Amino acid sequence: MTTSIELPPAVAAALDDPRPGARSTVDAAGIPFSALAWGQADDRPLLLMHGVTSSAEIWWRIGPALAATGRRVVAVDLPGHGHTGHWQGHHRFHDNARDLAAFVAAAGLGRDDLQVIGHSWGAMTAAALPAVGLRPATLVLVDPPAVPHAVIALMASDPTDYGHPDVETAAGALAATNPTWSPADVLAKAHALLEMDQDAARSVVLDNGDWDGGLADLLDPAADGLDIWLVRGDPATGGLLFDAWVPRFAKRIGGDHVLTIAGAPHSPMRTHPVETTADLLHTLGG
Repeated sequence: MTTSIELPPAVAAALDDPRPGARSTVDAAGIPFSALAWGQADDRPLLLMHGVTSSAEIWWRIGPALAATGRRVVAVDLPGHGHTGHWQGHHRFHDNARDLAAFVAAAGLGRDDLQVIGHSWGAMTAAALPAVGLRPATLVLVDPPAVPHAVIALMASDPTDYGHPDVETAAGALAATNPTWSPADVLAKAHALLEMDQDAARSVVLDNGDWDGGLADLLDPAADGLDIWLVRGDPATGGLLFDAWVPRFAKRIGGDHVLTIAGAPHSPMRTHPVETTADLLHTLGG
């Protein structure tokens, strides 16, 4: 069930009228990572990681809303995506996690109170962080796919995500197939599709075998004792972590740490921003 938290006034105001993040570049692991940031530099750090074929812009309203709680929110463009580029073939979740751990250190986010939220591919990467030596104070996985390779591979042939000649064409296709998205979400995704390295995106989708929602990495002893949460979309409306997986996650992280946003798809921040923000605040401790 989605939590019934009422959004604090400052958070609700930021969600309704989000301000753009400040763009910066940090070199780490041989990659010039580009990121958007909200909040003060000395506030508690919160790292946001997006999914494949997306970018940091997917957090365009969630980022400033979470920053309104007194956090330094940093949404990073993952390798081969957004403004980061410099794909080095690190399609494996552990390899990407090592690169992101290096980014955390180089960006000055490596504090004991660091919190991490990852969506989809970003969630799979987040789940691998403890195994590569980074143990955030809070680790939140947003709809990490738990699907066979044959299913996840269909994403690599989705005509909406590949082959657009320009942003306008991409936006038109996205708006037609996603009528519930806001214009800002359509434009953010359209930009992401034109910016991404298509070979990188296909490699992530096709070369990781079956996706298990990050459960195997969460079962690693390196994740013992961490505050771990799962916030999933609704499988009936496009969520990619199905009911059969919930007991396995609940056994590892606790049933009260598994939240479902009713009626939400795989990317709930696009269609259910209020509910997504409320649940994320709950996982982060307000």
